[in-house]
Amino acid sequence: MRHTGLPSEFRSLYRLFLRTNSAVVLHHSPSKTQVRRLWRPVFNSAASIIQRLERKGIRSSEREYLVQWLYTWHKRVDHTLSLLATAAVSRGLAHKITRNLKWLRQNHVLWVEKSYYAHRHYWKPQLPQTSEKYLPYPLPKPGSRPDQILRNNRKMRLFDEQCSNAIGEVVKMAEGRHGIILGRLHLKPWKHERSS
Repeated sequence: MRHTGLPSEFRSLYRLFLRTNSAVVLHHSPSKTQVRRLWRPVFNSAASIIQRLERKGIRSSEREYLVQWLYTWHKRVDHTLSLLATAAVSRGLAHKITRNLKWLRQNHVLWVEKSYYAHRHYWKPQLPQTSEKYLPYPLPKPGSRPDQILRNNRKMRLFDEQCSNAIGEVVKMAEGRHGIILGRLHLKPWKHERSS
């Protein structure tokens, strides 16, 4: 987290969260990285709210809303820590949930890179304008029907998006029902390839 001037209690809570998550994944380094990236946006949102509350001249209605938001957030974090503590010491439902969250984030990143970022290429002087690198989908094989291939690619992408949206809705319902936070998917902005 890059926020500065945050209360020490908040930073301690974030460190506790990271240590608990590390215990859940048995201190496995790649898994810790995935889990940390899943929880960082949750704490970044709360850090932004805390910093807004510290500004001078904030309206009382806005202050009241932000304080209520933080209160609800803290309650959800407490419930989530209980879930994670249970997952760290047992191999029951709580452990399966946290393991699947790590898997879900990892696969979502791969899917986004394959579906959305894979075809975004900036112009490269050493390649001809008709290069396959600039196409959103691979060129059709000789003898195949290009329109059919494009239709199939679009159908697959739409199906993937609908599945991803459905999983997101299930996660939101679980969070609302049990008063927990199951992380947020936040991907780094796409960076174009350097022309060499």
